[in-house]
Amino acid sequence: MLASVLLIASLEMAAQTIPVNTRFGKVSKEEVELMEYPADTSASALMLYEYTSVSIDFDASGGFKLNTRKHQRIKVLNEEGLDWGDVEMIYYNSNTLRDNISGIDVSTYNLVNGKVVETKMPSKYVFREDFTENYKKLSFSAQEVRVGSVIEIRYTVSSNIYWEIDDIFLQKDIPVNLSECIIRLPEMFEFNKKQLGFNTVKYEYAAESGSLPLGGGSVYSYTVNVDKYSAADIPAFKEEPYLYNAYQYYTALHYDIRSLTIPGSVYEDFSVNWGDVDDSYLDSDMMRRFRAQCQFKDEVAALPADGSDKDRIVSAVKLVKGKVAWDKSYKVLPQPLAQVVKAQSGTNADINCLIAGCLREMGYTVEPVMIKLRSSGLLLEHQPEMHPYDTFILKVTAADGTSYYLDGGSDDAYINVLSPLMLVEKARVLRPERMSQWVDLTRLGRNGTIMSVKASVAPDMTLSGTVSSKFSGQDSYSIKRDYNSFDDEDGFIEDIENNTLQEVLEFSQTGMKDYSSNASYEYKFSSDLGPEGDRIYINPFISRFHSKDSFQSIKREYPIDFPYPYMINYMFILEIPEGYAVEQMPENALVKLQGLDATLKLLANVRGQVLQISFSYTQNKMIGLVNDYESIREFWQYINDTYESMIVLKKI
Repeated sequence: MLASVLLIASLEMAAQTIPVNTRFGKVSKEEVELMEYPADTSASALMLYEYTSVSIDFDASGGFKLNTRKHQRIKVLNEEGLDWGDVEMIYYNSNTLRDNISGIDVSTYNLVNGKVVETKMPSKYVFREDFTENYKKLSFSAQEVRVGSVIEIRYTVSSNIYWEIDDIFLQKDIPVNLSECIIRLPEMFEFNKKQLGFNTVKYEYAAESGSLPLGGGSVYSYTVNVDKYSAADIPAFKEEPYLYNAYQYYTALHYDIRSLTIPGSVYEDFSVNWGDVDDSYLDSDMMRRFRAQCQFKDEVAALPADGSDKDRIVSAVKLVKGKVAWDKSYKVLPQPLAQVVKAQSGTNADINCLIAGCLREMGYTVEPVMIKLRSSGLLLEHQPEMHPYDTFILKVTAADGTSYYLDGGSDDAYINVLSPLMLVEKARVLRPERMSQWVDLTRLGRNGTIMSVKASVAPDMTLSGTVSSKFSGQDSYSIKRDYNSFDDEDGFIEDIENNTLQEVLEFSQTGMKDYSSNASYEYKFSSDLGPEGDRIYINPFISRFHSKDSFQSIKREYPIDFPYPYMINYMFILEIPEGYAVEQMPENALVKLQGLDATLKLLANVRGQVLQISFSYTQNKMIGLVNDYESIREFWQYINDTYESMIVLKKI
C-alpha cells in the first residue's frame, strides 16, 4: 500500500482551451453545449480530457501486477465523430499470461430541454469474444450518442505481464484538450524512458513511500518513483502522404524495462542484445517448421534440373504457389505445414516454409530473413527488442555464392522484388551460433518505368497515337498490384481514361499476371484538342508520375518515406501537322535535389516536322528528412509545373 496518495487534481495542469472538471461524472453544461473546438474548427470530435494511470503493484500473493487505469471524456462535434462511442480493445489471454479488463463505466451526456441528461451504459452491452489463439476482444457502445454528446469512459486493465508497459499515446487523430498521465514504479524496477513526438509535454517527478507486509509483523519498505506528465491543446495528428507508420511520430511515452532488483532476493536482467533475440527465434516453433522436410518431394524431383539458378528457384516458387494460395496475411509463426497443404491456403510464413523445403531438396542454402514491416515502424540496431519482427522472407544462396531474396506471399512480387512494406534497411538473416547478420533490402535491383508516346494531330483536331509502357523491378510490382486490384481489365482501362482524359483503344498487356520482374502495356488513344483555330495547344505529358497533392502542407514534422528508389524515362514524339510550326514548347531543364539524390532532366527539340520531348527522373534516396522538406516541396512543385508545360503549334 502507498503511504501517500497523489490525486490527479493536485497536478499543476497545463492551461487548456476548454476548462474541465477532471473528476469522473463532472461534465459541465458548457461542455455539452460546445459546438466546435476553437483551436481546430474542422475537428469531428475532441478529447476533452484523458487521464492514464500506470502502476506496478504487489498483488495478494506477493507477486507483481501491472495496473492501467483510463479515463476519457470525448465531445462529438459532427457525424464523423460518432464512431468514438464504439470501443474495441484487443487484450492478451493465454494459459499463464493474461490481461483482465474490469471496472468498465460508460456514460453519455446530452442536452435535453436545456438540461444535461446522463445515460449510463448497462453492463449487458459489454461483449467479449475470442480474437485469435492468445487474444480476446472486448467491445462496447455508449448509448444515446449523437452530434453534441459528451461520452465519458473509464476502465482498468490488470496484467501479470508486469514488465511490458504499452506506449501511452497523448496524441490522437482528433485534437486533445488536456491529457494527463501518472506512472508509479517501485524503486526495484529500472526502465528506459523516452518521450516521442513533437508536442510539448510537461514533466514532474515525485517520490512516494510504499510498504509490503511480510508476515510476523515485519514490513518491506521501498520508494515509489512517480513520473507525472501533462499536455494541453495537442493538435490532431495529421497524416501526410508517404508515411508508412504514423504512430511512431505521435506524441507518446515509451517505457522499456531494463531490470528488476530486490536486494538479497531477486535480480532479473530484462535487457537483451540481438544475439539473445536470435536465439529466441532459433529455438522456437518457427525454426522447427522452417527446417521441416519438403512437402512435395515427388513434384520437386520432376522439375527440370538444368537452367539457371533463377529459373530453377522460380520453378519451385511456382510449384508451391500453384498448390497453396496466399491468404493476404503476414506472420512470423508458420502453421503445421501438412495442415497448410491440406487447406490449400496459408500466410506468407507458411508459403515461405514450403518453398524453403523445396529449395533445400534442390540443393540450395535457404535462410530466413527476419523483417519488421515498415507499417510497424523502424527497427533500430542500437535498441534490441525481444519480439520485434512481423514476418520473414527467404534468402536463397546458390552454389556460386549468388544470393536471391524472395517472399512467397504476393503474386505481384518476384525474386529480389518485394512488397514495399518489406524494403527495410535493417533485416536480420537468422543463423545459429551467433552468426546472424544485418542485410539491407532497399536496393535489391533497379526499378524503373519507360513510357513512350507517339502522337499526331488529325484534321478534325483530335490528338491520337500510341502509348507504350514498360515496368521493371519494384515498378513492375506496383503496376501489377494496381492492375490486379480491379475485377477485370476494363476497370484498369477506365482508370487510365479517367486519369489521362483520353479514350483508350486496342489495349494490350504482357506480364501483368505473370511471376516475373517485368510488365508492360500498350494502347492507342484519342483525345479532343478543342475548337480549330490559328493555334493548337497540346500538353505532352499524357501521364503524371508525381502527384501535385503530395506535399501541400507548408510544414512537416516527420520524415518522408518513399516506397523505393526509382527512375522514369518518358518520351513524347509529335508529328507536326502540315501548315503548322512550333511556336512554343517546354524549356530544357536540368534540376537536382541533393536531399533525395534526385535529378530531373528535360530536353525538347524539333527536327523537320517532328517534335521530340525527353523527360527523365531518378531518385536514389527513400527517406526525405524534415530539414529538407521545404526544398523537397519546392522541387515537387517544379516537377508539377513542368507537367503543365504546353506545346503551341501556330498555323503558318
